[in-house]
Amino acid sequence: MKKGLLARVLKMGLVFASVYTGIFGYIINLNTVYAISEEDKPYVFIDRLQYEEEQVEEEKAEESVLEETIVDTRVGDTYSVYVPPVTSNTISGNSIKVASIYNHLMSDDGSSFYLNRDINGNYDGRGVPFVDFRNDFNGRKSIVYAHSSVYGNGPFQALQNYHNNPGYYQNNKTITINYNGRTYTYLIFSVYVSTATDEYSDGLEYYYRMDYSDAEWGEVIQSYKNHSEYETGVSVNSNDKIIILQTCSMDPNYYEKYYRYNLLIMGKLI
Repeated sequence: MKKGLLARVLKMGLVFASVYTGIFGYIINLNTVYAISEEDKPYVFIDRLQYEEEQVEEEKAEESVLEETIVDTRVGDTYSVYVPPVTSNTISGNSIKVASIYNHLMSDDGSSFYLNRDINGNYDGRGVPFVDFRNDFNGRKSIVYAHSSVYGNGPFQALQNYHNNPGYYQNNKTITINYNGRTYTYLIFSVYVSTATDEYSDGLEYYYRMDYSDAEWGEVIQSYKNHSEYETGVSVNSNDKIIILQTCSMDPNYYEKYYRYNLLIMGKLI
């Protein structure tokens, strides 16, 4: 009888020890897996699902803050955080006028800062037209970038009217740039959409490149002309300096099929 009682007591002790060890091990496991700090110790006894949900919410909150400060550098998948000082030199009256567009024209340092900022540096998903950091309108080729939008509110939205629309072109043939105290006027000679199937395709490189030899430039500028969706009647040669206005095409035949779908409006300096 005494042996039976002793056995039951020993069995209960083993069960209690097992339960205690399990709970203690679970706490240790939580601290190990989730790296619980001293201030987070009260959360040890909250179930894992709730804890993980709270972690996700915290990450979302952090992302919402970063969303307004991260700028796409358009170099692979890298990003840079850069907020240039807004000075009188930055908004000194530089402008672009083409068709119904008349807007500020901002300088860029390679970070594409104004792709999602207004002229004062505040976050604005529409952005402001800005000049490729490699250009000053005195070289062979200059590029200006800005958004278009399916909602119709991008600063380069009106450029969509040139796409497959020679009638619109006939009434809107020129681009006027006021930059650093000088005025540049361009006559549009080519309109087309450049596409790429993935981020490694060379569709972007074809018009993004700047360093051409004299022999190459004559061939390149003629190929730009030959790519036009319709005949503009404007000839080009190796002596011409050009501008390219780049925005996303809003034609679903492009944006639903391609990785890149850039509408390009090209003009030569006159």
